Amino acid sequence: MTDTTLATPKVSATDTIRTTGILHFTIGVRDHISASKFYSDVLGCKVMRTNERYAFMDCGGSYFVLAKIPHHVNPNNPGEDAHHHAFMVEPQEFDRALAIMQARGVALVKYSDTGHHTFPGRHAYFHDADGNCIEIIDLYKK
Repeated sequence: MTDTTLATPKVSATDTIRTTGILHFTIGVRDHISASKFYSDVLGCKVMRTNERYAFMDCGGSYFVLAKIPHHVNPNNPGEDAHHHAFMVEPQEFDRALAIMQARGVALVKYSDTGHHTFPGRHAYFHDADGNCIEIIDLYKK
């Protein structure tokens, strides 16, 4: 027996892990360097560092990683938004964000401001260069 085995608490198959939050999520892209430029130049995220496979990104104290996946396949068909990553903006920034996307030639996939019960607000969906769907949301205060 090892020290780890002795220190393992007794659990059952119905116990739940007590997570405390999400450190990061990962978005697959074909070129993590050019993708990091899009996410920093367009969405205002900060590139923390890059290596040969990953770009580590900071978005207002929340983190995500752009992973270079040469065989990346978009999880959505063109024009779809079901699989997406949501980025929050302040209410006064939402219309400006839409105008910036339009000025940069990034097509609006979908806009909605009703029917969102869990995350009410104004929602706009776009695709990045790799076809990943990005949501910009002005999350209403409850």
